[in-house]
Amino acid sequence: MATAPNLDAMFKPRSIALVGASGEATKLSGRPLRFLLQYGYQGKIYPVNPRYEEVAGLKCYPSLAAVPDEIDLAVIALPAAAVPAALKECAAKGVKAATVFSAGFAEVGEEGRKLQEEIRDIALAGGIALDGPNCAGLLSVREKVFATFNTAMERGAPLEGPVAFVSQSGALGTYMFAAAQDAGVGFNYWVSTGNEAVLGFADYVSYFVEEESTRVIMAYMEDARDGEALKACALKALEAGKPLIVLKVGTSEAGARAATSHTGALAGSDKVYGAVFHQYGIIRANDVEELFDLATICTAPRWPRGRGVALMTISGGAGILMCDRCEETGLEVAKLSPETVEALRQVLPPFASAVNPVDVTAELVARPGLLKRSMEIVLADPAVDSLVIFLGLQLATGAGLAQDIAEVAEASEKTVVVNWMAPPPEALAILREKKIPVFPDPARGVRALAGLVKYLERRQRYLARRAAGKEGHRGAEVGGERQAKAREIMARARQAGRKALTEAEAKTILELYGIPTPRRRLAESAAAAAAAAEELGFPVVMKIASPDITHKTEAGGVRLGIKSAAEAAAAFEEILSRAKAYNPQAALAGVLVEEMVTGGLEVMVGAKQDARFGPVVTFGLGGVFVEVLRDYALRVAPLEEEEVLAMLREIKGYPLLAGYRGGEARDVAALARIILAVGELAAELREDLVELDINPLLVMPEGGGVKAVDALMVV
Repeated sequence: MATAPNLDAMFKPRSIALVGASGEATKLSGRPLRFLLQYGYQGKIYPVNPRYEEVAGLKCYPSLAAVPDEIDLAVIALPAAAVPAALKECAAKGVKAATVFSAGFAEVGEEGRKLQEEIRDIALAGGIALDGPNCAGLLSVREKVFATFNTAMERGAPLEGPVAFVSQSGALGTYMFAAAQDAGVGFNYWVSTGNEAVLGFADYVSYFVEEESTRVIMAYMEDARDGEALKACALKALEAGKPLIVLKVGTSEAGARAATSHTGALAGSDKVYGAVFHQYGIIRANDVEELFDLATICTAPRWPRGRGVALMTISGGAGILMCDRCEETGLEVAKLSPETVEALRQVLPPFASAVNPVDVTAELVARPGLLKRSMEIVLADPAVDSLVIFLGLQLATGAGLAQDIAEVAEASEKTVVVNWMAPPPEALAILREKKIPVFPDPARGVRALAGLVKYLERRQRYLARRAAGKEGHRGAEVGGERQAKAREIMARARQAGRKALTEAEAKTILELYGIPTPRRRLAESAAAAAAAAEELGFPVVMKIASPDITHKTEAGGVRLGIKSAAEAAAAFEEILSRAKAYNPQAALAGVLVEEMVTGGLEVMVGAKQDARFGPVVTFGLGGVFVEVLRDYALRVAPLEEEEVLAMLREIKGYPLLAGYRGGEARDVAALARIILAVGELAAELREDLVELDINPLLVMPEGGGVKAVDALMVV
């Protein structure tokens, strides 16, 4: 991660060299110079190109070495093959930062990848903070730094504001920048990250969090190339109270298709991103419109202190729609006090609604003063945390209404949001100037407000955990005795060339981490199976023991309810015969004989090592709930108890655990402890474990604990 001074040189440079500068203002190599001159950059500008003596009225230098002064930022617009030499010149000159527009690097194949590694090494050795390559550059609106060929600059000087924008796409990021400006979002910084040879997504986010002028960071993300860095910068933003809003694309779970376990198949890439975003306080936008809406609400001068919302509307239908969206998004339509209702009745016409949602009716057209007084009354109610207003048209009175809204909002400590369909331009301009969040339909303001409220609740929980010293449940220290014993079992399996552990081996490791399993014996003959069954006590369960048969039921390798020694001996032969027919090449260790556990609710708990974010833990009810209905929850480790309990409540099948319609409540506390233990196991064994599947895990009635009936571990 680059240091702050280097990024200062990138976004607040005192001097800029344009390497490969062109006098043709429409070319990629000519636009940065035109934008810097057009929009008034106050630092020194040095065009560098041996083909010219002068560019746009400025002296042009044949090389960086020929420039007489120090250079903070170099903008490189050269063919890919010429970039290494240019960066070497930058290093020799002491240039602190560079942005490389050039394409033709890792995105084009092996040769390009080698070239990218070369420029990465040059930049790191020379202490150069490198943006790109294959990027659209960067801009700093306050400092009038336009080191970019961003075509949005063709539309005029950009709108300044408190939002920083990080984009992993140059072209789409350019279009989004322009569209966000049209939506009233003002920026202080914008950067296209390109191939991220040196500086990555998290570096920029971390820098913008530290910038005092930044209140909100919005981003377009295709892939978190460094998962740990993303988590770190997200927590930094959460602690600072600067919302990080991300539009993440690429929701494919194709990588999970080859997974061995249920957990591996469920923990697809997008699900993992969703868990990381949830746990680390990143607000996820589902589309470009929502990205802009969330940025708009997060830049509001006052944030809500709770979920209580008052709705005020000129249309009864719009009021109903907003109520629906409040319920859908988890906001609470506040119950106004009798005093508030009576005060509203004194102001509103007799046919208006004085309860929430407050309908001021079309009378507002004739009596625009109704809105201001009604707002003051509603905002004074202690049950109200936010006020959402709906208006439409108001061509003759719009400017006055907007001014009234702004005055009341500025005098209140509560959040005021406006949904205004087809507003008069002057009304829209007033609201935006006064920083009042305004949206073009009844639903969008409610959805955006809900996103902000959930973010604030997440931040409050995070700060409370930090204050209590509970930043994550990590269990025993890495390197403990249980870890060593588990790794020894896994090492033996690898030495034998096995991909998976046997069930007995997997259960031995579970027990090391405090996860209860049934009593069991491994039988290598029919006689041994009969003896083991008698020792354990009937009834028993018998299963094939083979690292090559992971789905034992499909192979006919499971028998339940064995009630005698003779039946156990016969079952041994039958199970072995079916296993051989199912997979003639399978290594067969024998048959596992276990006590039969009954009376529990079947759930599934698993873990997987994600390539970006490390250990991931999944939970869901067993059977069709996971396989067909895909009703499950997922989190990244380390975990803590509050988050695990939230996982349990998240699934649709949770009422079955809590005791649905008079049914027995299950031992949720014991189940939570097991999920925490699985998180510890996955974190401690992350170098050895690929996937873990405990399926089923039986959850007994309250106080009865849990039992891991079956387990699969892939090493």
